[in-house]
Amino acid sequence: MAFKEKYRPQLHFTPEKNWINDPNGLVYYEGEYHLFYQYNPHGNDHRNMHWGHAVSTDLCHWEELGVALAPDGLGTIFSGSAVADINNTSGLFENGSGGLVAIFTHDGENQQQSIAFSEDNGRTWSKYDGNPVIPNTEIRDFRDPKVFWHNDSKKWVMSLACGDHIQFYASENLIDWVYLSSFGEEYPSHEGVWECPDLFCLPVENDNSTQWVLIVSINAGGPNGGSAVYYFTGNFDGQTFHPNEKPEDELNWADTGKDFYAAVTWSNTENTYWVGWMNNWQYAGSVPVSPWRSSMSLVRQLSLYKSDGKYFLKQQPIISDKNEESTLYENIEVSPDAPEKFDIGSTSETQIVLPTHQKYSGWGIDFMTDENEVFRLILNPQQNNYTFYRTAGMKDFSEEFEGRISGTLDGVDIEKVTAINDRSSLELFLNDGLFSMTNLIYPEGNIKFLEVFSEGEILEINTLTCTNLKSIW
Repeated sequence: MAFKEKYRPQLHFTPEKNWINDPNGLVYYEGEYHLFYQYNPHGNDHRNMHWGHAVSTDLCHWEELGVALAPDGLGTIFSGSAVADINNTSGLFENGSGGLVAIFTHDGENQQQSIAFSEDNGRTWSKYDGNPVIPNTEIRDFRDPKVFWHNDSKKWVMSLACGDHIQFYASENLIDWVYLSSFGEEYPSHEGVWECPDLFCLPVENDNSTQWVLIVSINAGGPNGGSAVYYFTGNFDGQTFHPNEKPEDELNWADTGKDFYAAVTWSNTENTYWVGWMNNWQYAGSVPVSPWRSSMSLVRQLSLYKSDGKYFLKQQPIISDKNEESTLYENIEVSPDAPEKFDIGSTSETQIVLPTHQKYSGWGIDFMTDENEVFRLILNPQQNNYTFYRTAGMKDFSEEFEGRISGTLDGVDIEKVTAINDRSSLELFLNDGLFSMTNLIYPEGNIKFLEVFSEGEILEINTLTCTNLKSIW
């Protein structure tokens, strides 16, 4: 399949046509990574929610399989998760060998949690006759169940978004659920509705320990407006989540860009991977693309990094190691009055590595198209921030789209910048994903050049690597 439309991503998953939003049901099973997602098979807007389905063997190349779950008398199919019930704890698999169980929200008169199961690697699904497994008549926003197996308690644990907090439930069989606890009412992050929670344990790569991470997506209230993802770190004892962060602390944003939302992790994997919806509810319905609308971010491998007593969520993008061609430049000096320009591809990865001993007043990168459009990134250590300027290209489809998009550097010296350009998006990763920023762009031309500039002293660059990436399709 070859997707040739002007803004069609070549490195990111998109369906052949129609609307998508949240990733759902992420699970690894029998050699395949399953990606389900919110999908409207009948149009290019947020209606008629089904679960679409795609599979991959490498988290880069995807095969679209079509609709997995469709609406019924209980409502449309909202977000949720999937697990590999390999020990048939549910008793739903007649052959006794287990299979896949999807846990999702039925959005009808009320939002309620239901399950479905598959004995053929997710190709066909049967809904449980006793749905819903968690009924609801009281809470308006009661959705997005994310389930995992908790080894210590030998139970399935569910995180559920409930408007302004997260509720936790447990089950031995994925059918009968018991309320455990709730978290979040005391935290002042309630400008928007809490959505798409996730709870998982991660290694801390620089101190040989582990921490639990609780993910919350919020719409609205993001650091640059609209929808975004933040996280807590702490401990989960099988009943209650105990955070390191206090209610008065600043929120930990997983991605400070405008276009990374509803990110959740794959279950049943050795390493921890996640993917987000690459859009923002402020303008998702009007972005100038067709016959599809929206894509997923690049898949990212997660870890934690501890610095000055704080845990940072690190994200390193997964990119196919096939069909790459790289150009390496070494020992570059950039003076304030003489920027250095490099050729790059319209789908490419650029990595810039600086010496560890240098301090800079400010420097940056201009991403330039063959139509003389410029998208600028400035790193400003003195002001402890970095800023992306999305002021070129198509932007009049929404007054919320154009912008000066900023993130904090938390006092960290930036020694490496990775930028991944894919026609209509730029994903930025600083210091191997210690900070990340994801933004859609819609240039009239194609990004073909990259120019590095200094705003003060001579900027020394150890290496600059430009890698052209071929289409995943």
